[in-house]
Amino acid sequence: MFNFGVKLNTVQFIYLNIVRFTWLLGALAILFLDKLDLQRKINQIGNSGFDFVMRYLTHAGDGIFALLVFIALLFIRIKTALTALICFGLTAGIVQLLKHTVFETMKRPFYFLQSDANFRIIEDFTYHTSNSFPSGHAASIFAICTVIAYQHKSKLSVQILLGIFAILVALTRVYLCQHFLQDIIAGSLIGTLIAYYCSIFLESKWKHLEKPLRLN
Repeated sequence: MFNFGVKLNTVQFIYLNIVRFTWLLGALAILFLDKLDLQRKINQIGNSGFDFVMRYLTHAGDGIFALLVFIALLFIRIKTALTALICFGLTAGIVQLLKHTVFETMKRPFYFLQSDANFRIIEDFTYHTSNSFPSGHAASIFAICTVIAYQHKSKLSVQILLGIFAILVALTRVYLCQHFLQDIIAGSLIGTLIAYYCSIFLESKWKHLEKPLRLN
């Protein structure tokens, strides 16, 4: 299931297994749970502590965060930084194209739940109502984490942490009622696939860029 058709030679890319398992769980939830009922339940179990964490953690899926990661990666390995930048650009372009053309009419959870008397509003938080599918934040964070995980595919602990981080950031979008579960699953698919295949394609292209950027 979810065989990408490309195998790494000497190490197991455990990050992809984590992502695949997440997709499987997400697909089962989409098949057997009503999306609005799921949103209501998640909304009701929220609290001020989660609100605080989620509203800031979700920014890890922003373009500004991606830019900061790119700059930081330049001083670790230029190849990783450039790969991340390319993957983020491709991912963002595809997601925005889909949002504003094919799936332009897709509404966000808040559009349907804003009139619900039991809906718990997060204070000083801006809710959006349109362009729900797919999730740009999920696509972005999975693209970035996939690139970094691929470049550290010999380090299982790094891969696991990146997988968990990407999943948590994507889930903030559901918690904050900005996306349905299928939105973040679709976004994670786009980000992961683009980053994975770009990483493979560029693996042997930039051997001379394995070094970090030096300013002196």
